[in-house]
Amino acid sequence: MTQVSIIIPCKNEGKRIKETIESILSTPCRIPFDITVVNDDSTDGCCAFLNKSKNYPGVKLINTNGVGAANARNLGVKKCTGEILVFCDAHITVEPEWLEILAEGLLERGAGAVSPGIANMGMTHAIGYGMTWNKKLEAQWLPSTGEITEVPIAPGGCVAVTRRVFNDVEGFETGFRTYGFEDAEFSMKLWLFGYRVEVDPAVVVEHHFRSKHPYPITMEEYAYNGIRMAFSHFNWQRAGQVINMYNYLKDIGMLVSELVLESNILKQRERYLKRRKYNDDWFINKFQIPL
Repeated sequence: MTQVSIIIPCKNEGKRIKETIESILSTPCRIPFDITVVNDDSTDGCCAFLNKSKNYPGVKLINTNGVGAANARNLGVKKCTGEILVFCDAHITVEPEWLEILAEGLLERGAGAVSPGIANMGMTHAIGYGMTWNKKLEAQWLPSTGEITEVPIAPGGCVAVTRRVFNDVEGFETGFRTYGFEDAEFSMKLWLFGYRVEVDPAVVVEHHFRSKHPYPITMEEYAYNGIRMAFSHFNWQRAGQVINMYNYLKDIGMLVSELVLESNILKQRERYLKRRKYNDDWFINKFQIPL
């Protein structure tokens, strides 16, 4: 039977990470799985319980020094062995059959990635079924169609992918800073490389939506990620539009210079453009994204 590895990046999650792990471990499941928690330089001691207790079999803890959300996920993949990878936020609860349904989409329908519906914890009538972008490159939740649906963006709060596909698209963006655009860049890359991204409404995961991040994130770091994503995948006119979205930032020129002069972005762009099956116009038009 195919082994599943659940990867949970974590930073200053308080009691939520413990609740997430206990929800996963206590939910009936017919598929063997393990859990890898990547504690990315938390300062609140949220993962200390994993060092002190033997009540969490199959849970591995990795401590890092602040590699960021994307690279925490990538590191989790290197440290686990599952053929199916399920990336989860550290503030969710799950329901019976969740892993079975996600795995079915990958193994039987051949999807590149599958996500469940994502409900607002405490307001479970509010459910999003995948995401898209608005004209400001802001993620917007999609309504249910009542059936398995192709979506432009699989929410990073819970998404399943095979290791083979993950490796083929080179994982999550390694050049991203602290936080921002991880799930969007990964999903778009899957589409451009010829894989299908789905949401299956047969399973819903509850997600705690925070009023603020439990660690500092600057707008400059967020913009850097957005522009890096654009330089990797968008035509130059569209990439210019993305830069203009952040031209109110005092250091926007420096951010662009860092990308072009100090990073691997141009070589990465060249490699991606040679490999991809579809271009960004195809992606934008397929999902009627106003960019």
